[in-house]
Order: sequence, then structure tokens, then C-alpha cells
Amino acid sequence: MKNILYKSFALLAAGLMLGSCDENAIEDHNEPVNGGAFIKFVHAAPAAPAVNFMLDNTKISALAANSAGEEQGLGYTTISVFPLSYGYANVPSGAYTLQAMSPATVGAGVVSNSSVTLNEGAYYTNFLLGEAEGFSNFLVEDNLPEADYSKSYIRFVNLAKNFPADYDAEAVRTATSETPETRTVIGTDVAYKGNTAYVAIEAQGSYVVEFKTQNAAGEPVTIKSSSFTPTAGRVYTYTLRGDLATTAAVSHILFRDR
Repeated sequence: MKNILYKSFALLAAGLMLGSCDENAIEDHNEPVNGGAFIKFVHAAPAAPAVNFMLDNTKISALAANSAGEEQGLGYTTISVFPLSYGYANVPSGAYTLQAMSPATVGAGVVSNSSVTLNEGAYYTNFLLGEAEGFSNFLVEDNLPEADYSKSYIRFVNLAKNFPADYDAEAVRTATSETPETRTVIGTDVAYKGNTAYVAIEAQGSYVVEFKTQNAAGEPVTIKSSSFTPTAGRVYTYTLRGDLATTAAVSHILFRDR
């Protein structure tokens, strides 16, 4: 996996900077990344303010300031994932204090705080979880599949809190005049904070993901995602977010890992 090109961010150490180049030469920013750890961030706490994520004293998630020049952060209902398009931030491996910090003028400060160790060559997603009484970081190691440009891959991470039952997840390819509907199991009985392995799906056609659970009365409930069309060679995560104790709504987001 080390030689796969990722959209990444060299941070925290001079050792990750580009080397010198000949005068008037064009710098090549497309070299494979061979060192460090890789991390992305997802805001998944409905009651939390917008945040930026820090490793020790270095801000890793960076969004453009607004028109008034005010610092912005990842939000639950706005931009929720960093890096936004795909991939991971590339950082030196090692032990860190990971903090989510609110950039708000009023109430700025530490929203969550934890100690983490990022291993050399490993990939991680950190989710901000919790409610107003307390927020926390939930770090998941992403065991990305080997590159396969004939398939797409998808996994499910369940961050829907206080729901009465676990979730089953299936990727459903919509039937056409030429192909029947197909169903691929992503995971079964996935509890809160559970995450599945990446599962291969055909990289053609239109899909939805069906999440099946039960309500408090034991009646079946099915939540369907928006439709999407996977691309061969790409790797995706589908996440359910929400807290039944504070709202009846659950949201779902699809983001690309590779």
C-alpha cells in the first residue's frame, strides 16, 4: 500500500518536505508517499460546535476563512470530512495528543481530547462523537484493501447512537433493462461504533445502501441512502450518524478513502 499515490498533506516535520530542485525546474508534487501515518477527520456529533483537529500543537484540518476573515471548522451540517475530496492527511508516525478545538469567537476551546499513537504506514479515521455533556474522539484504523481496478470497495461505520437495535447494511445495485438487481452484504448486526471490513462491489451501475434495524416496538425499519455510482479502483466509507435521544433524524454520509 505504501506506493499508492494519495492526495495527502505533509505536516509536522521537515523530513516530509520536498527536496531541492534544479533552477527553473518544475516541482513534481506527485511522488508516492512512502513514510509517516495517514489520518482523516469526520464530524459525527450533532450537538458539537464546528471544530478543527490538532495533533499536539499543530492544526491538521484546515478550512478557508469566511468573508469576514473568521476561522472555520468542520461542522455536523456543513463540511464534515477532512480532507474533503478523498484521501488522508500525511503526518509523521508517533504518539500525540489529539484535540478537537472550536474556532468560534465565543466558547472557543477544547471540545475533545485524547492520547493516540499513529503507527508507521497505517491509515486512520477519527470521528468526533458524543453529546453536549461530553465529546470524544473515536479513532478507527482503516485496513484498506489492495488496489484492484476491476472493483470498488465499501464499508459501513455505525455512529447512530441510542438506537434500540443494531444495523444490517447491504449495497443494492439498481436493476436495469439489461441487468437484474443485485445485493451485496456489507455487514450484519453492526452495533454502535462498529465498523465492517471493506467489501468488493461491481464498479458499474447505480447503487443505494440499505440499513435495516428495528424500532423500540421490534418492528423492522429500513433506511435508504441516496443513490451513487462507484468508480473502479475507489474505496468508500458509508456512515450513519445521529442520536435518537435528542432527535428522531439520522443522517448518512458517503466519503471516499482512496
